[in-house]
Amino acid sequence: MLDSEQRKQIGARIKQRRLELDLPMQYVADQMGVNKSTVQRYESGTIDNTKKMVLEGLSRVLDVTPEWLLGETDKLDPEVTDALEIRIRDSYQRIQSSFPLKLKTIDADFAKTLLLYLLESFEDLITSFENVDERCSNVKRYRRIAVELGLNSEEELKNLLYHREIKHTVNELRDASDVLDRYPSDPGGAFDKLKSLLRYLPAEIWL
Repeated sequence: MLDSEQRKQIGARIKQRRLELDLPMQYVADQMGVNKSTVQRYESGTIDNTKKMVLEGLSRVLDVTPEWLLGETDKLDPEVTDALEIRIRDSYQRIQSSFPLKLKTIDADFAKTLLLYLLESFEDLITSFENVDERCSNVKRYRRIAVELGLNSEEELKNLLYHREIKHTVNELRDASDVLDRYPSDPGGAFDKLKSLLRYLPAEIWL
């Protein structure tokens, strides 16, 4: 295959996958550390997109294999399926690469503890959504409860369930906001409050 033809075929796959994920060209460029115009030329095949470093970078950002980009296989078995999952993955990787934090000890410990607390709150939110979905899947029970509560429709009951389920997460996020408000003027007190909010780790680990 001529080099120009291969570059165009690779470029077509780059564009295909980027559009499937609904990723802006600028986002791909930022993740690869290049200009938007460079990604544009990768997609058009007007510059060399066959280099190993380029293929590996694009593969990581687009969650594909170099072999798929090269057209050596049509098998596409991505771990992520949309732009939000891609960006969440990339955000996790940036956070992980920031450790150890270049902050003074109390700020670093506070930031890490806050991150852990927010992750636990996210777990609670997912569980809440799963609970609502499970309850709403039983149509007969769903209708009976709606009647017992005097609600006019199943949709009203579903809204009520969502509000009740996510209330815990709302309260957790409010607690995090209160802790952050307090931290500038009272770091020690704010940190103690934050540690008391954690579910699994005993406060003694910070002693």
